Amino acid sequence: MRATRLPGPWTRYARALLSRKPRVAAPGQGGFTLERRAAGIVAAPPRLAAYRAVCGFDAGPDLPVTYPHVLAWPLHLALLTAPELPVRALGLVHLRNRIDALRPLPAREPLELRARLSGLRETARGQELDLLTEAWAGGELAWVEEAVLLARRPGAGRGPPPVPEADPSGAGERRWEVPGATGRRYARASGDLNPIHLSALTARAFGFERAIAHGMWSLARIAAALGPALPPGPVRLDAAFKAPVLLPATVTLRDWPVAGGLGFALRDRTGTRVHVLGAFTART
Repeated sequence: MRATRLPGPWTRYARALLSRKPRVAAPGQGGFTLERRAAGIVAAPPRLAAYRAVCGFDAGPDLPVTYPHVLAWPLHLALLTAPELPVRALGLVHLRNRIDALRPLPAREPLELRARLSGLRETARGQELDLLTEAWAGGELAWVEEAVLLARRPGAGRGPPPVPEADPSGAGERRWEVPGATGRRYARASGDLNPIHLSALTARAFGFERAIAHGMWSLARIAAALGPALPPGPVRLDAAFKAPVLLPATVTLRDWPVAGGLGFALRDRTGTRVHVLGAFTART
């Protein structure tokens, strides 16, 4: 596995913006695996505080359950802009995410981060890639994230609007106003500077009428709201990203009991459009 010094984002984003790679790979270009790692990574207090503020996490001694994703983002960016990757990074769609937090991670504990990108799987909408991230602390695996990304095939479109799924009766509900600056605030806290999240002007260049919230902001905001209801110990956070949140927005979060924790659905103001669907549970 290749050891990588955490790179600054600007060179990587310039490479992504100027890339002439195709949206999907030619036949026979699948079956690859790219790996990067970095050791001695510690959360910077100002950025961690900014992340807690924009995502709704309370202050505490441990990292938020979604924060290792932020620490590993430079590795992800290095993988997604690697010359060996046969598809362009900009335009990839985050489809699904699973996080297993195996133990608490104290905010000042040094981490070794490992990331692996592999693919490609042919699907009706395009080609899927798997992004696996691990955080090791004190010589033991402490946190794992499995993400699935889609390289959408030209002409496949964004697919039909998600069919509303019924939430169980008696589900609790929260409503949030999501300001237009949320994408920029999260970008500053996370280092994820994808232009589709920053402004309507930059988002229109990629086919969106307005800036969209980072999917990992939505998931972190959900985790911040639901996490306190879970018992202490290892947890699993599963999510499927169904439709983008166009900024500014009003969203509703509904949650209901499932085995070991809570199921959830993040919906639009009317409750008819599903943005994120998943579960936050104690891990056995």
